[in-house]
Amino acid sequence: MDELADDSKYHYRNNELGFSVVFPKEFIYYQTQRKNHRDYVIMEYFVPTSDVDYPMDIPSYAKPVEIRIFTSENWDEILEEEIDGTEYQVLGKKDEQIYTIKFWERIPDDWTGRWNDEIKQGIIDSFVIR
Repeated sequence: MDELADDSKYHYRNNELGFSVVFPKEFIYYQTQRKNHRDYVIMEYFVPTSDVDYPMDIPSYAKPVEIRIFTSENWDEILEEEIDGTEYQVLGKKDEQIYTIKFWERIPDDWTGRWNDEIKQGIIDSFVIR
């Protein structure tokens, strides 16, 4: 997970939550954080940033990707109440779980040259529900 694979990418696998995703080489030194909620689980992915004006949950790190896994039982209710208006994209469904992804809304200054739609689409395309 924390080393580049032969394809020069970072392969993240979460067996407990049943998915894998591939990040580009630009994600060097990335960190993860899991947050458990009653009706969903959040996996947050952080990358280093030197943009001191960027709002940070973790000092010196920005959050480009968040994967949120909902229970399908509460999907409609949660969608309306908690994430209405946000940019979560459904990646897939399996075993009563709905996998979604959200990307950062504002890119840190030092990432503007490293982040683009191709990287974003590559992350989406690499997502696999296991």
